[in-house]
Amino acid sequence: MKAGWARSLLTTARGVASIAIPNSARARTGTHRPQAEHDAPPAPPALLTTPSYYGTLAAVRSLGRLQIPVTTASPRRFTIASTSKYTGAHLTCPATTDSEQFLRWLDAFGSANVKHVLLPTCDDTAWLYARHRERLAANFHVGPLDIEATHQLLHKRHLAELARAAGLETPTTWFPDTEQDLQRVLDEATFPVLVKPVTQVLFEPRSKGVVVHRPADLCAAYRNFLKLRHGREIVAYDSSVEKPMVQEYYAEAHTGIYNIAGYARAGRLRDVRAGRKVLQRPRALGIGVCFEEAPVEQPLVDGLERLLQRLNFSGVFEAEFVKLRRRALFIDFNPRFYNQMGFEVARGLPLPVLAYQDALPEQGGPRLVPETGQSLATPGKVFAHGTAFKVMIGAQRLSGVLSREEAQSWRGWYAAHEGLRVDAVSDPDDVWPARLDMLQMLQHHLRHPRIFLRAIVFNS
Repeated sequence: MKAGWARSLLTTARGVASIAIPNSARARTGTHRPQAEHDAPPAPPALLTTPSYYGTLAAVRSLGRLQIPVTTASPRRFTIASTSKYTGAHLTCPATTDSEQFLRWLDAFGSANVKHVLLPTCDDTAWLYARHRERLAANFHVGPLDIEATHQLLHKRHLAELARAAGLETPTTWFPDTEQDLQRVLDEATFPVLVKPVTQVLFEPRSKGVVVHRPADLCAAYRNFLKLRHGREIVAYDSSVEKPMVQEYYAEAHTGIYNIAGYARAGRLRDVRAGRKVLQRPRALGIGVCFEEAPVEQPLVDGLERLLQRLNFSGVFEAEFVKLRRRALFIDFNPRFYNQMGFEVARGLPLPVLAYQDALPEQGGPRLVPETGQSLATPGKVFAHGTAFKVMIGAQRLSGVLSREEAQSWRGWYAAHEGLRVDAVSDPDDVWPARLDMLQMLQHHLRHPRIFLRAIVFNS
């Protein structure tokens, strides 16, 4: 069975690899300049880095459909967002984890081009743009970013303290400074637990963490994380980022992650949407593949607003909670663009456009969403990364991880939402990102078969 599956995957990959990317979708060096309507001044262009992320693709499409010129930049020549028809130019730049070179590149780009709007597409850029706001503002339009607020939101120890002060419940968490401090975890914790970094900022391994099932394995997991390195700049700013954290792990996280996403200005929430992550890869601790709409729970929204008011935060955000029977445990906060942001755009909340508007010196023009109030409607939309979903369900059915009934149930869920399903990549109006995404996914699985077998096929 495994050999047949491998031959089938290789045949598919060869077929996809034979697709030629048209000239219109190749990396470009010119800047897109849509014709301005009537006598209105042209919209300032936006510069978006990390265009391999699905949230960046959502932003490219959201801005581009409003005739806002978009330039993408990445160390990679081809990315899903750079092949979008809404991307006017794609440039090669250093990796964000190489912060010194990346900032020098921004300085050179900014001084040589018209003033672009910088938008935070990942943890690295959210932190770096806030940290160097004054430097970048000389050549870019930069939103109301504050390094102290951004750092606290992206550092899980500071975030947990802010959350508890705002009345939000959090999982039991330990922040050991040495291996000797792990004894307290062993005395108090109910296993399994998570060992994970306190921040993903300038963290090149990008590991979300590991699940430790036995007390005897905790020290080894902690030592392994100590070997992983953050970038020098954030270590110089806060050396505590080098020490991993330990946190309670809940099996409910497989299908019980509740998300609240929205936009804040000066600590006040303008509008929010809620959803529930129903499938992730791998299931224990991974990236969301499928989401469903969910009702907005006002007590959690109120707690988030109290937290953001303390920091006077402005910008796009996504907050995550683990939902238990009668509890909602606050586990993460993303003060930037995120994976399923296209879901909120499809539900009438144009988060990239709001961030773009607030980065400009004069906030003119019509407002696209109400200044106050949250949408409580749940008309049944879902969000899915269709290609990843089909590969995951098919592979786990072949491996026996999913029973026939479970696989049929998931496929039935997917088919039942035809017409209501928002795809992470696929869009009939903009086809090349999905084609490249499929090719890159197959290439990655073939290049890293052990990761594919462990994380996707056997879900471990």
